[in-house]
Amino acid sequence: MSFEEPDPMPITPRARRASLRIGLAAAFSAATIAVAAAPAGAAPATVPAGQTTPIDSVAAAALSALTGNSTVTQQQTPTASGQDIGALLAQANDTLRKLGIQPFLNPSVAFNCVAPTSTNPFGLAPAVGGAVAGPYSAPGLPALPMINGVDPNIVKSGETLYGFVPAGITPDANTAGMQVAWFNINSGKGGFAQMGDAAQTIIDRYLAGVPAGPIRDVAVATVKTVLTTIAPAGTRLAPVATGKGTVLSAVFGTVNSGGRSCFFLPMVGITNA
Repeated sequence: MSFEEPDPMPITPRARRASLRIGLAAAFSAATIAVAAAPAGAAPATVPAGQTTPIDSVAAAALSALTGNSTVTQQQTPTASGQDIGALLAQANDTLRKLGIQPFLNPSVAFNCVAPTSTNPFGLAPAVGGAVAGPYSAPGLPALPMINGVDPNIVKSGETLYGFVPAGITPDANTAGMQVAWFNINSGKGGFAQMGDAAQTIIDRYLAGVPAGPIRDVAVATVKTVLTTIAPAGTRLAPVATGKGTVLSAVFGTVNSGGRSCFFLPMVGITNA
């Protein structure tokens, strides 16, 4: 006598939305626990004035406690000491804010992402994620009055722009691996979106109405020159049609650094789109 396994039950849209809500709730809980678990006795790393938040300080303290508090000179390599991580975290936050993107509730860290050292035995690399509701125009974009079809609002009303900035890693040509999970609690809609290279994402959106040809090539070169200062290598962006409402989000995934695959734990936040 033989038995056949029954067909698996199909996943309905309702079940998928429920799973997404549960996943985001778990990410929020994990982030809250991580922040709360920072040891009280750990001194936060010193960072430039005006570039820290209480969460930044707590995260820096937790990372510093993991890697030791030895004072060393920051190296011009992907490797960072416990003290360096606090400074790198501040730099990542500064980049995100210069892009006009609000940092999420918690930063993130990837283990074994850079070559381990005596002051950074776990090979830690920090990162931050965030979001901003549309309409949004990337700061610093050059005006192109002689070219028709240029819309400065690269993110429209009803869309949300997600950003991710790692620090202390070696830039890699492979820009896949980072993604966004989102859920709009007002509309009940949610989903996942892949993040892409920041400069290319901005160019594609900014010059979407400009046809291919010499004029577009000149415009791309002009915009790229500006973007190298506001969106350094490793920065990721993703414009998502979340709709208006309160949106719960988590940014997570992998990037490559010097041949290493770095998984960044979820960075979570709430955005009023």
